[in-house]
Amino acid sequence: MSKNPRFEIIYNKTAQPVYKFISKRVGRNEAAIEEVFSNTISAAWKGFKTFKHKSSYFTWICRIALNKIADYYRGQVNERSRFVAPLLEDIANIDSGGLTPDEEFSLQELRLAIRKCLNALPQEKRNLLYLRYWGDLTVKEIAKKLHVPERVVEGKVYRAKKLLRKIFEANEVAALKNYTRG
Repeated sequence: MSKNPRFEIIYNKTAQPVYKFISKRVGRNEAAIEEVFSNTISAAWKGFKTFKHKSSYFTWICRIALNKIADYYRGQVNERSRFVAPLLEDIANIDSGGLTPDEEFSLQELRLAIRKCLNALPQEKRNLLYLRYWGDLTVKEIAKKLHVPERVVEGKVYRAKKLLRKIFEANEVAALKNYTRG
């Protein structure tokens, strides 16, 4: 692993406890645990020379792990954001010119289902999604417009998307299945 025998000794002592530390915070998602663990060890390796001995190695590596867990979840939120909202927007803007009558009917059903789900959202959440994805405003622009911190906007947009997804999955799975059948 390394040309630094000291780091290798520390790794051998702390790898299993750090892995357990991460798994307790991430849950049963093995892929996420592996990714966070890998990123944690990599960051510890890169920062090993800067370690100031103000805590134990284990504590230091766990602090890195907490940061990498936060990075992982931030990445997941951003990844889902890039997928969910544009998908909805793309469905709304599909040109139905080349579709068969059955496909056109399914597309109309899907658009209606999405509209119903959006209308089921509380007004504030619906407005936030509109501003962010259809109004193309950045989080910073929305925060300025609403006179709230950016972190508040990020949290509210995340919760609005989560609720929209929950409503859609609960009420309109049949429409999605009909549309996506191949």
